[in-house]
Amino acid sequence: MDLDLANPTRQVLHAGPLFRQNDPLKRSWKELWVILFDNYLVMTKPKGKGRDVKYVVWKPPVRLEFLQLSSNTIRPIQRSNTFSRMMRSGRDSIDALSSLEQILDSITPNISGSTASSANYHPLSFYCHGKHGGSYTLYSSTLDERNEWRRKLREAVAARKNAQAEEGVFRVETITSEIASSQDVPAHQPGLVTGRISCTLPFTSRDGRDLVAIGSEDGVWIGMPDQPESIQRVISLKFVTQIAFLEEHGFFILLADKTLYAIHIESVVHTQGEDTGHPAFGLRKLSGQERHVHFFSAGRQAGRTLVVWKHKKGLDSVFRQLEVLPPSAGLDRFKVYKDFFVPSDSHDLLFLKTKVCILCPRGFEIMDLSDFSSATIPEDEDLRRLGKRPLTSKPLAMFRIREDEFLLCYDEYGLYVDKRGAPSRSPPIIEWEGTASHAAWHPPYVVLFTPAFIEVRHVESGRLAQVINGLDVRCLWDGRGVVRPEGFDDFDDPRTPRIHAVLDDSEMSSYTMAAHARSRSRSQSSSPPKRQHVVVLTPTERLVVPGTRYSPSLLSVADTLPPYVP
Repeated sequence: MDLDLANPTRQVLHAGPLFRQNDPLKRSWKELWVILFDNYLVMTKPKGKGRDVKYVVWKPPVRLEFLQLSSNTIRPIQRSNTFSRMMRSGRDSIDALSSLEQILDSITPNISGSTASSANYHPLSFYCHGKHGGSYTLYSSTLDERNEWRRKLREAVAARKNAQAEEGVFRVETITSEIASSQDVPAHQPGLVTGRISCTLPFTSRDGRDLVAIGSEDGVWIGMPDQPESIQRVISLKFVTQIAFLEEHGFFILLADKTLYAIHIESVVHTQGEDTGHPAFGLRKLSGQERHVHFFSAGRQAGRTLVVWKHKKGLDSVFRQLEVLPPSAGLDRFKVYKDFFVPSDSHDLLFLKTKVCILCPRGFEIMDLSDFSSATIPEDEDLRRLGKRPLTSKPLAMFRIREDEFLLCYDEYGLYVDKRGAPSRSPPIIEWEGTASHAAWHPPYVVLFTPAFIEVRHVESGRLAQVINGLDVRCLWDGRGVVRPEGFDDFDDPRTPRIHAVLDDSEMSSYTMAAHARSRSRSQSSSPPKRQHVVVLTPTERLVVPGTRYSPSLLSVADTLPPYVP
């Protein structure tokens, strides 16, 4: 595509020629004209001569939120004499760029002077996160030019990060930063969580205290989120991956080492100054030894509180429903209700208003638990018409954005559909910047998690609203897991946080990130970096509109936003 710079709307911070190796074996080089805006880095190839020169975008423009400078580990490369003869003179370059004078503010580098005195090209390496990103190494003709580029890039990235923090939809607040490997320190130190953290869950105790439960490969910790030193281990179970809390019944449901457990809140958080009148329900297995539980989901359906867990039988996903009974039922509070299956693998189950949604490789399986009738959305033909291949993208979540409209979130894109599962908008697809591993919902924003950043998009316009950078980013809590009595809604107030994450937001090079990713692939239970910490995404004033509720009135802010174009 051609880069139109006639009427720029952004500030140009730096511009000039850089070079790339076109063929390292033949020592052939190509010249690029690189422009650093306050929000993008644009790399273009000059075509034509003199005043007829045009600048064609060489690679997709790089958002500064996704750009990370690499360390200077590449040595300068000697320039060949053949290329020196091929280069234009400095005056020719200035004439060719006359059409850019308005936006470049008379930035006209003296190429002839720099190339005549230097025998080397000096590398400038950076990495662009996202599914369309990658590593880039460009070369400047002098060391001073390379250092100037590095300085300008660092300043631009820092300024962009500060602007995002000031204008962001969410601010990042730390719950605990004391995380260590269980091999390094004992697990009884107050405020210290050991092992790789996998899940969190905020809840309210029976005496009104706001607490948070943290699950890791070494157990479950509970404490007050605003007092990190109060966090202590209360359950010693290995490889805890999920936590839910049934508030009406007072039960925690835990998935640890592929076994499902239940424990009463009084066994781990004693109610201060109150006698419940019922004996504490100790840790109890809900699944049999012979069945490995892959995941579970808790929710309400038809007036019943249900815990649904999945195990595999051949290629099928078999689900068992457990109904939670009132205290009058005695010690046997969990009753097997009904079993059902779907003829494929699955990785999550979501409770909808009257049905459930099972996430499968083939799509979103919508099932009625009363008669187990089901239908898969969207249709394969609909995806093909939109240029998407069925079975190639992983379903992540399904969010109701209006009474008659849903957003289906895949790992690479989002799809607007109606109640029948048919595409409902034009364009019906939002393309994510990264390949997401998890999706969360805080109306009117959808929040996507990738290992290197958190991507926040407005659900109506589809446009990118905020990027939160980090290392080994993972979603710990997406708003689900606390099952309250019917008629209660934890999120009536849009100021209520509903997303937790774990990340390392320190400055680290792409090479360090790549090395950590390689070590993670070799051992899934590897220890987390000690700089990682658990954070909550707290809504800012940009999200909270005084005097309104987030659904559906806040969705009207999309009217002031430009339309989304994939």
